[in-house]
Amino acid sequence: MSGAVVWREVVAAVILCDGQVMLCQRAEDVPYPLQWEFPGGKVEEGESHEQALQRELSEELGLTHVRVGRRLWSSEALYPDGKGFRLHFYAVEDYSGIPTARSGIAALRWVKPEELLQYEVLEGDREFCIVLPWLLHPERVDADEVFMRVALLEAQRAAAEGEVPVGAVLVRSGEIVARGRNAVERGADATLHAELIAIRQASAKLGRRLLECTLYVTLEPCPMCAGAIVWSRIPRLVFAASDPRAGACGTLYNIVQDERLNHRCQVRSGVLAEESAALLRSFFQRLRADESGMEA
Repeated sequence: MSGAVVWREVVAAVILCDGQVMLCQRAEDVPYPLQWEFPGGKVEEGESHEQALQRELSEELGLTHVRVGRRLWSSEALYPDGKGFRLHFYAVEDYSGIPTARSGIAALRWVKPEELLQYEVLEGDREFCIVLPWLLHPERVDADEVFMRVALLEAQRAAAEGEVPVGAVLVRSGEIVARGRNAVERGADATLHAELIAIRQASAKLGRRLLECTLYVTLEPCPMCAGAIVWSRIPRLVFAASDPRAGACGTLYNIVQDERLNHRCQVRSGVLAEESAALLRSFFQRLRADESGMEA
């Protein structure tokens, strides 16, 4: 992809009531028809995020006198055409009136946060659906599982791009500071592993020492990536599936905890291991089937 990224600011309202959140189902005549999403939209020139949300909720749901609360989460989605969306999710608990489906909305539904992933939601909202139960009740949810599910999202995107499905996210103080997915084939570069992409992104923001960060990756890092983890001083690593062929964090080698090196990190393994392994198995089964078809 060439040229600078064109970013659009997008805001979404997380309308909370009696422990549930509201999803909107888009009508057939709008983009992404009949998928569920949080109400909101693009920020117009000269608007603040709060003003944009108030306008959108008035137009879409007929809500007036809305008080926009704290920002719950932000993420970025980048598309192949060079356009991207910075997504900001805000809590809304104080509003007047009863939400009613209006412009471009086919249906409204109140959903328990832990049930959000049962709905077909827009790609940009999938990450937030994963993290919202943890944001609302961190004491009830394993944060490592939450961020590993986000890493699995990156792995799924890698598979869709024809790459071995491995994804990674770097987290500091509960915030994702960088993310990566395998890009070896697309980039024609053997070093473009998910972990290295995430480490490079984080280093550009935070500097070369990634202190107070946790790296989540869906497959045990190889020797190259394990070395980068050591050199970037990442204090904690969480990975899903072990790699019996190239694993360097406890399987074939244990570079990240080698007493002979000047840095070691804490390791937790096996978090959502079966989900990661199933994704890898499915990818390689399709690859073998495609290769057999080409030979025939």
